[in-house]
Amino acid sequence: MPSPPACYNQSLRLLHSMRPLIFGTLLSSALFFALDGAGLVAFQQPRPAFFPVDQLKPGMVGIGRTVFAGDLQEEFRATIIGVLQNAIGPRRDLIIARLDGGPLATTGVIQGMSGSPVYIEGKLLGAVSYSLGAFPREPIAGITPIGEMVDAVNASGPRVTDRSLSVEWPATPAAVYATLGRILSRASAPLGALPGDAHIIGPGSIAELAPTLRPIGAAMVLGGLTPSIDRDLRQALSLPGSAQQSGSPSAGSPNAPLRAGDPVGLSLIHGDLEVGATGTVTHVDRDRVYAFGHPFLNLGTTAFPMTRARVLTVLPSLQISMKLATMGPVIGTISQDRTTAVGGTLGASPHELEISLALNSSRAPTRQFRLSVLRDQALTPLFTYVAVLNAITAYERETGAMTVAARGTVSFGPDGQVAIDDLFSGDTAHTGAAAAIAAPLAAAMTNEFKTIVPERIDVELTASEDREGTTIDRVWLDTVKPRFGATHTLQVQLQDYRGGKRTVSMPVAMPSYADGPLTLVVSDAPSLAALEQKELKPGRPSSWADLLTDLNATRRNNRLYVRLIAASNGTVVGGDTLPSLPASVRSVMDSDATVAKGSVTKTTVGSWEQRLDRPVRGSRELTLNLTAQ
Repeated sequence: MPSPPACYNQSLRLLHSMRPLIFGTLLSSALFFALDGAGLVAFQQPRPAFFPVDQLKPGMVGIGRTVFAGDLQEEFRATIIGVLQNAIGPRRDLIIARLDGGPLATTGVIQGMSGSPVYIEGKLLGAVSYSLGAFPREPIAGITPIGEMVDAVNASGPRVTDRSLSVEWPATPAAVYATLGRILSRASAPLGALPGDAHIIGPGSIAELAPTLRPIGAAMVLGGLTPSIDRDLRQALSLPGSAQQSGSPSAGSPNAPLRAGDPVGLSLIHGDLEVGATGTVTHVDRDRVYAFGHPFLNLGTTAFPMTRARVLTVLPSLQISMKLATMGPVIGTISQDRTTAVGGTLGASPHELEISLALNSSRAPTRQFRLSVLRDQALTPLFTYVAVLNAITAYERETGAMTVAARGTVSFGPDGQVAIDDLFSGDTAHTGAAAAIAAPLAAAMTNEFKTIVPERIDVELTASEDREGTTIDRVWLDTVKPRFGATHTLQVQLQDYRGGKRTVSMPVAMPSYADGPLTLVVSDAPSLAALEQKELKPGRPSSWADLLTDLNATRRNNRLYVRLIAASNGTVVGGDTLPSLPASVRSVMDSDATVAKGSVTKTTVGSWEQRLDRPVRGSRELTLNLTAQ
């Protein structure tokens, strides 16, 4: 074998002599791999020491980093004014500083720069996170100490169901927007007066700033919304009316390392519709990311898709300047949304609710939409509603009567699925269809029995600019002497909207025994629901299986419902009504504390329904006295 060339031996000797230097460099830096967008990226990132808050003195000058446009980080100065101790909570301080540099002299503190890191003597102090209220005269900001951000993000716990954020379904657009506004307002409330145990390091006059300090707020990104939904959503979220760009895969290179000072996004919806928020990264420690320095929505444990972001420009405003940004590919998961920070990990993206929506129209070819919505017990139903409503109003008229048919499934994986098969007509048909798709999500994700995770929604909507409907005109049986145990034919005459009359037939079986007369009720969905709540009082589900059954039995507008009702007492067990139980059986059940039960004065002894080709309205009753022959 020939000997290696001399230059090869010289290279080996050089590498051998540099071993201590190389090894020391690796120890002083964090060498790690992150699954980032399209591939596995290895890079070195310095791990700066943290500057202790108790060593701060007024007049010290720090250097901050943020992006004002494009991908280029720029520096700004932060002159320390003082520290408000216990300002955000017990043992949670807020550092007050005056910022200058870049455009800050004319823009003031900018919405979207929350999370921008500030360093003193090369050590990380914290994140720019708070600003003065509206119309500030100079860029004075609050800085959240990095230690409090790390503690908040590294803490974890189960998410507790918050029913204060729930909506009564079927919900209206106003109710959905109002709930979204309440969620955002919780995280953007002003700091308020300092507590009695607060201490001030620096001039006492900075205490006067406390009531006007509020989280800077993330820069919201809304793209693909119709003008009316965009306007209503901005109004609900207290966002300015100027247009902001939607996300794009070009927003940041997926292979570049994420650095402190870079923009970062949190996605609520992405795909054919984009809703999210952007802020700034404060600190990256291996695959851990810390950002914002304040809450986004203060949800606690959550699972936002973390995305790349790109700043287009800064929009100056006397009220609050903001970064206009786009969102890019998903690069990880934001798992914590806490009082002092949001944070998560680079790499795998979180599981999301995948929506496949087909919109058929009498005026145009079928359109397909693909959307991904974050999984969150409060937000998923609300943003699913917004997404479906937006798809309809983008291609169909928003005012005037129309008809929308909705068919599909909401899948909860191994925990089952809910079938969607309903028809809506009138001035609110589009909002009714959106609510019918979102309502099962709300009921499932806030149920009291087990954690349910929605996986997919596959739905087909068919819209036409016509009003369709039919009304129950009259009902009768094929006999005037119905018999115990016999099956008779029920005739229902319907009056179609701007059409003729027609009759549908249904077989109904009489009970083999009944104490007294029976009432045969033929009704639409709203009338039946009112009757059940007032007189029949159906029992509450006692398990997820019961709830799933109830969701699949949801009253639908395109159904003709028939109920045969007896005036005798009955017992409700696990959501099912058992009429006229023998006294011995009822005594045994009453003594079993593990059985969920109740009692009713009227019971249903027969139940039928028939699907129609249009929504039905109205209600009729027949009183029946059964005979033995």
